[in-house]
Amino acid sequence: MKIEEIKLTDHINEMWILFSLHREELATNKALMILKPDWDTYRNLEKLDKLLTLALYDRALIVGYTVTLIYKNMHYSDLIDAFNDVLYLHPKYRKGSFGLRLIRKTEEEARKRGAKRMLWHGKVDTVFSSLMPKLGYSVQDIIFGRDL
Repeated sequence: MKIEEIKLTDHINEMWILFSLHREELATNKALMILKPDWDTYRNLEKLDKLLTLALYDRALIVGYTVTLIYKNMHYSDLIDAFNDVLYLHPKYRKGSFGLRLIRKTEEEARKRGAKRMLWHGKVDTVFSSLMPKLGYSVQDIIFGRDL
């Protein structure tokens, strides 16, 4: 098992199954949340070195990933934030420390890119939401949502 930085847009086909599993497991309104990534925006963020994508490999197969935006905070322009867009680990690989390794490696690589703060979002009452406080994270904001 290894974690490597990749360009997300170079691995669209091989990651599509994981994206689909991710949506099926976590999308809160499947009728509204149609899987259709904005590849042009991802590509542009990669060109600007504002996108950090890490893949967890089992041999040559990607079994997990994190995609994180690295950007200057618009309200506190001296602050570089790393905001995790997506984190997913195939269910077969959730036992053990693979998820924790992805989180730690994301933090490490974000720090190397100048980030001073790491932000993750997750669903309420999940293993992830109970894990993050144990890793030293605290609630920063609450996101409220409603379909329009």
